[in-house]
Amino acid sequence: MQERKRRARREYQEKDRVYFHNRKFICSMAVAAYTILILPLQSSREALTFYLWLRRMKELEQERDALLDGLQLVDKAREWYRDKLREAEQHKKLQCDMDLPMVPPPPLLGSSLMVQIQEVNRFLSYLISPPEKVSRRHPSCTTTTCDTLNTLKYQNELLNRELSMQSERLWKLQRENTALYRELEERHPPRATFI
Repeated sequence: MQERKRRARREYQEKDRVYFHNRKFICSMAVAAYTILILPLQSSREALTFYLWLRRMKELEQERDALLDGLQLVDKAREWYRDKLREAEQHKKLQCDMDLPMVPPPPLLGSSLMVQIQEVNRFLSYLISPPEKVSRRHPSCTTTTCDTLNTLKYQNELLNRELSMQSERLWKLQRENTALYRELEERHPPRATFI
């Protein structure tokens, strides 16, 4: 029993001597919130190498997390695209079954949503295209960009038409308002009040 105690005390003192002999320690928080990593390092060069390695591991973890988030978003987007495709096919079948309507039905997707979808498609194709194709081809020269520009021009034309119709309507309402005000003044002459 005494021998075991002496051996344990010697091992403990030996460990203390080693730790106090290497006075260069690095204390770093690991990925888990409560894990502390204490490493005795022989030189500041080792400490720098370890720090750079630890920082690179953290960057790789952040990159991995970002890629996993992107993968989840792509899966959700895939489901959304499939739902919209199903709706479009059903809408097309219904239109084929019905007689020709007098008034065209509203579009399945709004024009602003269509522009956003085209932009997302362009960014995704730009993201997944190989680097050599990206350097040769400027992203603004793609056909989807031309489609987007044409859609925006069409939307601008529609908005200009609507604006001119609204301004014409406003002008008519102002004329009617002025005429009604004059008629009201003619029917009820202003009363003079003297003090």
